[in-house]
Amino acid sequence: MNDKNEVPIVAVIGANGFVGRKLVHALLAQNNVLIRTLERSLSSDKQHPNVTVIQGDLTKLETLQNLLVTDCVVVNLAYGFNMSSEDNLLATKNLAEICKSGKIKRLIHCSTASVFGRNFDDIVNEESVCYPVTEYGVTKLSIEQILLDESRGNFEFVNLRPTSVFGPDGQALAKLINRLTQGSMMINYLRSCLFNKRKLNLVSVETVTASIIFMMSPKLKVDGHTFIVSEDYESINNFHDVEQYLLNKLVGKYYVFRPLNIPLEILSFILRICGRDVYNPSRIYDSRKILEIGFHPDKTLQQSLDAFIEWHKAQHIIDKNKQA
Repeated sequence: MNDKNEVPIVAVIGANGFVGRKLVHALLAQNNVLIRTLERSLSSDKQHPNVTVIQGDLTKLETLQNLLVTDCVVVNLAYGFNMSSEDNLLATKNLAEICKSGKIKRLIHCSTASVFGRNFDDIVNEESVCYPVTEYGVTKLSIEQILLDESRGNFEFVNLRPTSVFGPDGQALAKLINRLTQGSMMINYLRSCLFNKRKLNLVSVETVTASIIFMMSPKLKVDGHTFIVSEDYESINNFHDVEQYLLNKLVGKYYVFRPLNIPLEILSFILRICGRDVYNPSRIYDSRKILEIGFHPDKTLQQSLDAFIEWHKAQHIIDKNKQA
């Protein structure tokens, strides 16, 4: 990540979150990175010698003075789901302020593909217009704009927009797995008929963390750029194929009768009247931009699914042992 001889320093904001924990683990595996993290309260747990924990709160600027060091790379994964939109924007402005005063090298911001909202295009890329309608989407887009504006002339800024991130401890796919393993087979069958080839827009947490580490390279000229991080080019990334794969791996069988192919226009109509933010079941998030500058995921989507399934099985055994 660094052409110089000194050990690179990475400050991870949101290190205790789903992606943050995986990113810190991946960075530590490289053995040549010093990590600084921000926590509201210091833990008594023993920390890795390469990790420095700074106590502070993004909404309180005065607590952030010791977080960053000159020329470090900052990764922002923070978002307060229990905070108001105003507090999230305040936290963003404070982050931009300490990045400027700390004279950092680059800020890598992890946003979300949800900012595209009700864009009607079947294929969405970085140039597509954003139409967020939920508070989450609107706030996330505003955060992107604040960081982009504040970065100009002060530090490099890279904006990543991952799609639906799944992996161990993540929420994506958790509800589907619970339905397939514990729910009604008849209801699951009817849902399968309705959803059939709907795009799931999954991306593994390993691919997301790898894309963040990739963006740390000083050789990349990416200042001011936005990149979609997706695995929609994988043919398996649709409801029918993923559901069939999960059923065979977790239940050991598929439906007796192959699900009917109900036109996706009907699903789109249902999602629209239900007020869903995204109701185009055919939407594909185009990740060619990040691939064309040299990024390549370490695993295929199916390999990541296999690892996730094995983790789920292990968790199921642990839960059963606890109940015994």
